[in-house]
Amino acid sequence: MTEIPTHAQAETGLVSVPAEKKVSIYRADLALKQARKQGRPDEIAIALIRLAHSHFRQGRYSLTQGLAEEVLGQAPSDSPMRCDALRMLGNCAAELGNPDVAENYYHQAIDLARQLDYHYALYKCLHSLATNIYWPHGAFELCLAAGKEALLQAQALGLGEDLWFPLSDIAWVYWSTGQRELANQVANQMEEVVSPGSLGEGFYCCLRAGLLEPGAPSLKTALALYERARSIAEATGDPGLAVELRLGLCRCYRAARNFPTAAAWAEDAVAATARLNYRQFQALAWIERARTVIELGDPQKAEQDLRAALEIAKQLRSNFDQARASLYLAVLLSTQKKPEANTSWQQLVQLITDNGYIFLIEQERNLVIPWIAAMLDSSQAQVVKTGADLFELIKRVPPAAIQAKTFGKFTLQVGADLFSKESLRQRRAGELLALLLSSRGYCLSAGQVTEALCPDKDPEAAAHFYHHAISALRRLLEPDLPDRRFPCRYLEVSDEQVTLLLPPGSKIDFLEFEQAVRAREWEKAVGIYQGEYLPMFGYQEWTLPLRQHYADLFEQALLSLAAEKLDSGAALDCLDLAQRALLHNHWQEQAVQLGMRAALELGDRTTAIKLYHRLEKTLEKELGLTPQKELQQLYAGIRKRSGVK
Repeated sequence: MTEIPTHAQAETGLVSVPAEKKVSIYRADLALKQARKQGRPDEIAIALIRLAHSHFRQGRYSLTQGLAEEVLGQAPSDSPMRCDALRMLGNCAAELGNPDVAENYYHQAIDLARQLDYHYALYKCLHSLATNIYWPHGAFELCLAAGKEALLQAQALGLGEDLWFPLSDIAWVYWSTGQRELANQVANQMEEVVSPGSLGEGFYCCLRAGLLEPGAPSLKTALALYERARSIAEATGDPGLAVELRLGLCRCYRAARNFPTAAAWAEDAVAATARLNYRQFQALAWIERARTVIELGDPQKAEQDLRAALEIAKQLRSNFDQARASLYLAVLLSTQKKPEANTSWQQLVQLITDNGYIFLIEQERNLVIPWIAAMLDSSQAQVVKTGADLFELIKRVPPAAIQAKTFGKFTLQVGADLFSKESLRQRRAGELLALLLSSRGYCLSAGQVTEALCPDKDPEAAAHFYHHAISALRRLLEPDLPDRRFPCRYLEVSDEQVTLLLPPGSKIDFLEFEQAVRAREWEKAVGIYQGEYLPMFGYQEWTLPLRQHYADLFEQALLSLAAEKLDSGAALDCLDLAQRALLHNHWQEQAVQLGMRAALELGDRTTAIKLYHRLEKTLEKELGLTPQKELQQLYAGIRKRSGVK
């Protein structure tokens, strides 16, 4: 095997431990000779670790192993150097494709580090276990647990930029399992600690690009991030980053439906993993190439790649790679009507069940659900059973969160899918959704729906409308459901009533607005309100009281926030908020009073007087009233101080 340095080598430098100070092989070898000459066991162990570390960075794993084993043979049982030696043996085993051996070394090192309270070694070992064992195996919960503990250790040690290592482990788990919001939060933490041009920045750029919404609109931003990662990969020579950015570029161009360019990057990734003998990434590279060549109409090559990916994933016990390869192979074989497709589907069911990969079904729903329907309709009992097993998995998949904005415009996002205005208008599905969101318990009777949306229809036409509107909403929320055997996870429907099942993590702006007002979080409330409630349904009678209700709450939030700003000495902010309130309600006397007081604080009597005059004219013209007595007294005081009669 050609010994090529990989990403794990960047993880071995101990910044706070002299034994792993980064030095040249010549200097490390000289230091070892001097330590042997002096005959001091501790210094010999330190020198051995330094020399082993230098050889590891050059990909000389057999020399690294020999030096680390010498440390284990000579160092006392309570020596911290034993932790470092065990971890280096683990890293070598991981690079040489022996994950079981590597995991055993890591656990020995972790146990010893805990006994010795050697926190730095514990941090490094936990990170190595996460990134070299749990992540490739697809043991995401274990990877997350190890990554989070490593992060706590690194934070307690104040390691600064080194925090990116465990943060990267955590972020990629969230990314892989479809928890994009959490991945974005961790990416933000990475951005704060990585330095320009560092390896950490390179992996951060790949992560951030992968988190962008797929498709042409995000392509320019993603390409800029990958270009930055590419320059860092070339400068550092890190093959892990080099392969990761190629895989990312393949996914990016494929999402933008530029399949020839995606295929070129996939070929480059496959070639790079073969050249570097980077086995952990080989299965990934073959899977991405297979997915791309399917789009280019080459099923034979795709099948070869997927079977090759399955073979190496089995060897490395990379269960998630096996699951993905089994899924795409099952779809490919089913499309070609090959009888062995059922075997791949069965393998997929087993891998999902054994490893908790239920999220994979959600990520690939548009691929999987049509074939489940086809299997359930099969004349072969074995195929029907496989379809039924997959159907049970589908029913266990939690629905993606809903995000809806109703202030100033009406937008709907389900998971990562943002719906167009046209789709919201089809058969009034969007209006029914908005009505349900605005109802107590998100539940309405059939009569309440028809009374709000079609009050002039006769009973038979209203019943017909009710069923068609619900059907349209069902297709809007889950367009991939083939028929009624597949229940909508967002709706509970009967002839008598319909209930919207709002998933955890959903965000509805008017609900957040009401919560902020109740909590007297005025600044947050003002930020959420972006315009009148549901303007696209402005002429629908059911929206009128709600529109006025939220407008009144917004006015309350503006005035309360303005008063807080004035009390805290932020007179200019108070004046701006008062003027916003007057744009909203031009005869709002409390807004005029706050604005006048703020203007006086700023020494701007002219503005204070103008505010009063404008209100006075508006009240007289529109309501036949005069300003309240307190405002008249404030105005009179300003005139008196100004010497105006």
